Amino acid sequence: MSKPSVNILVNITANDVECTNPAGDSNFVLLGVGDYLVWRDTQQMGGDSLTGVGYPVIIPESGVGEASKLFLADYSAGIYQQIIMAGTSLANGGGNKRYVCSAWFSGSTSTIPYLETYDDSTHETWASKALGDGVPANSLFKAITTTNGAPGSATWAGTPLAGTDSRIALDTIPLTGAKYLYWNMKHVLNSGMALWSTTDWYNNELVFAIHYTYA
Repeated sequence: MSKPSVNILVNITANDVECTNPAGDSNFVLLGVGDYLVWRDTQQMGGDSLTGVGYPVIIPESGVGEASKLFLADYSAGIYQQIIMAGTSLANGGGNKRYVCSAWFSGSTSTIPYLETYDDSTHETWASKALGDGVPANSLFKAITTTNGAPGSATWAGTPLAGTDSRIALDTIPLTGAKYLYWNMKHVLNSGMALWSTTDWYNNELVFAIHYTYA
C-alpha cells in the first residue's frame, strides 16, 4: 500500500451536490498553498479582497451563538470565497447540508481517516481556550461527518474538535480505494469569550488536520 494523495476541497456554492473532480469543479474549490479558512460576520461578502476590511465574528452578549459565515481565504485570487452551506441554520446559508467540505483520497488507508484540530502546526497540543481550555467538550469548533448521509437536522449538534481527545471519523471503515469524504463544521461563540486576554485569541494558529495511517 503506497501513501495516498489527499486533496482538501470546499463547496463555495449553494448546490448540495457531490464533488466530481479532485482538482475542483464548478462547485468545489481545491485548497492551495497559502489558503486558509476563516469565520467572519455577516458583513463580509464573497469576493471581498483579503487586503480590504475584515469583519470579525461578533461575540454574543449572553449565552451561546454561532459564527455567521465560513470563508476560504483564497491566497492566489486574493479574495474571500464563502463556503455558503457551512454550519447550521443559525449560520448564513447553513443547515442540513451534506456536501460542504471534502477530503479526496487517491487510494486506500490502513486506518479510518479522522478530522482533528490542534493549537498549531506541531500537531502536539489542544489546550488553548478555543479548543476547550483543557476540556475538549468545550471546544468552539464542532463538526459532523456527512460522507454517508446528511446531518439529519438543520440544527445539528456536531462533535467538539480537540486533538485526538475529541474528533470525528470521516468514514466507518479504512478506505479500500479512491474516495471522497465529506463533513460540515461550525464555529460556536459564547459570551465568555469577551473575557479572554489578547494571548488567548487564536488568530491563524489553529490547524485542522486529517489523521490517517497507511502501510
